[in-house]
Amino acid sequence: MSAFIPQYDPRADQRAVQLGAARKYYQFNYEYVSPLGILEHLPLHDEFSHAWLRRVGERTLQVFHNRIELEGDTLFSEFLRGKHSMLARVLEHGVEFFASVLRKIVHEALQFTGRISATPTRATDLEEFGKLFRSIGLPPISRTYADDRSFAALRLGGPNPVVLERVLKLDDRFPVTEEVFQSVLPGDSLAAAGAEGRLFVADYRALDGAERGVFPHNLQKYLYAPLALFAVDRVTRELRPVAIQCQQAPGADNPIFTPDDGYNWLIAKTLVEIADGNAHETITHLARTHLLIEPFVICTHRQLAPNHPLHVLLLPHFEGTLSINDASWRHLVANKGAVDKLCGGTIMTSRKLTASGVQTYLFNESMLPRALTTRGVADSEWLASYPYRDDALLYWAAIHQWVADYLALYYPSDADVRGDPELTAWLNEISAQNGGRINGFGPGGDPTLGYLTDVVTMIVFTSSVQHAAVNFPQYDVMSFIPAMPLAGYAPAPTTKKGGTAADYLAHFPPLDVAELQMELGYLLGSVHYTTLGEYPRDYFGEARVAEPLARFQASLAEIGRTVEARNQGRTPYTWLLPQNVPQSINI
Repeated sequence: MSAFIPQYDPRADQRAVQLGAARKYYQFNYEYVSPLGILEHLPLHDEFSHAWLRRVGERTLQVFHNRIELEGDTLFSEFLRGKHSMLARVLEHGVEFFASVLRKIVHEALQFTGRISATPTRATDLEEFGKLFRSIGLPPISRTYADDRSFAALRLGGPNPVVLERVLKLDDRFPVTEEVFQSVLPGDSLAAAGAEGRLFVADYRALDGAERGVFPHNLQKYLYAPLALFAVDRVTRELRPVAIQCQQAPGADNPIFTPDDGYNWLIAKTLVEIADGNAHETITHLARTHLLIEPFVICTHRQLAPNHPLHVLLLPHFEGTLSINDASWRHLVANKGAVDKLCGGTIMTSRKLTASGVQTYLFNESMLPRALTTRGVADSEWLASYPYRDDALLYWAAIHQWVADYLALYYPSDADVRGDPELTAWLNEISAQNGGRINGFGPGGDPTLGYLTDVVTMIVFTSSVQHAAVNFPQYDVMSFIPAMPLAGYAPAPTTKKGGTAADYLAHFPPLDVAELQMELGYLLGSVHYTTLGEYPRDYFGEARVAEPLARFQASLAEIGRTVEARNQGRTPYTWLLPQNVPQSINI
């Protein structure tokens, strides 16, 4: 299909008819997650594809198998064996023929296979969490999670690698003294580290005051709002954890914990991970990938005709997004759904955090190079190895060049951009109150080709690279409970010393909740469907697109070689290897 911008399309009447039909299918709802704009009803043609259902079905089969091994000989395991057998037959005999059956099983898996016990069972030692992994492989994080080096590394290449900020000095909220600092880094000083740009803070103030949940066992859950201080060792150039304050309200019962505080230091690190996990799931992951992109999908269908070159380019990067978001609202983020069971806050708390995560995300300011600069982490003078930053920037540059080359084929000048009425309507609706409600979006004047290139780069990057970076660690890190539980089950310690192994263990969830987090983390974090840059054969249908597309694909191959080489000299960061980066948010 040849692509046309509307001012040059010989079939303008047909475009109008197509857009009119699309606006009936794609309408905004502002009530469910107020005030966000999400899709009112999922059109049938946006349901999960057969190929996607097969991929998820294969992972669901593995989850059933793992659960059967855990259950042993029970009525529930007999029930699961029946589901396992049915799913295996469906996958063997053809998804297309049994699509409705497979779709039902997949939705049930998202709802979820985990069974919550009437009486919670608490782990008596940490090894019980590892024993939950039977046919599902135990992630490598299980060997390193308690190490301070691993704790620091997760801030740079873990599930939520966008929190760390450089600070020049600490404010009154975080009263770390020179004595405390030098107990961790003898021969150094807090003042010198700040002046030299070696101080970094992970601040979870967004969680402060969140209402705590009790579902599903009527056990009080805890959601903390800690501050964690890190410093780059001047000699080794490694990022080191220095101090943690478990709540942000200062006081005698809110001590500053350091690595010499024994079990209380382990507890403090766990409280940071709980906060990081909740911020990850509600804000970094759900809000700032899934829900950020949804209004762009809706507006693209509503304002750009199917043969508009921008619609053509973006469509593969939107595949599955509306359907996985719809499934998330129906199952994962529903009342008494998985998020309600797993996260530290009430389900309303999680939804409020999600809504705030979208509203406070200023689109123009959040483009990767600018966001890194704002957090003070763009340069590598002291943060020499920051896997997320280093690898993501390679993709940003490659995507930006591909988008620029593609758009230039249709928009030779800024005048052509300004003269496109569909594009103007698209840009306007994305930020409009009766449209997508994306904040901080817009050119601030007449749109230019340069601004359009940045916008489309941000959309493609978020749909592919950013989502890959924050989605796939759900298995490799977050499925192993001691590495990142999603709720605490005991209050923060109020004294520096005196913590015990039992105190540490008391912060982890009951085993049935841990099983659910493991299974859901595996399912969501192991489904790779499509690959960035691999558009369907002859998809663009125009010979002139072939050359810039070939350059883009060559750039992606070069990125793969670079990342592989980097992984030889660092803890391997595999989530942004090209083969692990899908085209779209589809899981």
